[in-house]
Amino acid sequence: SFSMALFRAQRLPFAMSMVQLELDEKDKESFSEMQQGMNQARQELAMVDGNMRKVATERREAELILAELSGMGPDTAAYKQCGKMFIQSPIDQLKGSLTTKAERCQKDHDALSEKRKHVTEAAGKLQEDFQAFIKEHLYTQEKS
Repeated sequence: SFSMALFRAQRLPFAMSMVQLELDEKDKESFSEMQQGMNQARQELAMVDGNMRKVATERREAELILAELSGMGPDTAAYKQCGKMFIQSPIDQLKGSLTTKAERCQKDHDALSEKRKHVTEAAGKLQEDFQAFIKEHLYTQEKS
């Protein structure tokens, strides 16, 4: 039997113990795969969260600009940024593109929110499987 990892058990005021996992080659491979799966799930969750923040920021920006433009008349000169320059565009066209962008961002945010829910569920399942694996392979010795 191979001792794969050494963990400290929660320190209880009345007893201190060391926890050791007893693993054979097949179990070592499973342990490693579980750790990799959990790391990938954490990375994917972080990526989804980052994308959600980005889309929410874009939506807020479009809504704020649209709110500013809504008080202006159709004959007001408006400019749209194109790289480092600004091009004059009809204000109604700008309002339409901002409305479309805000709606698209909301749909993207909803889709990412659903994806986050699934990724969170998958990560929770991986965590449960990992905890069950550890409990299954525990070998406890009292600390001297």
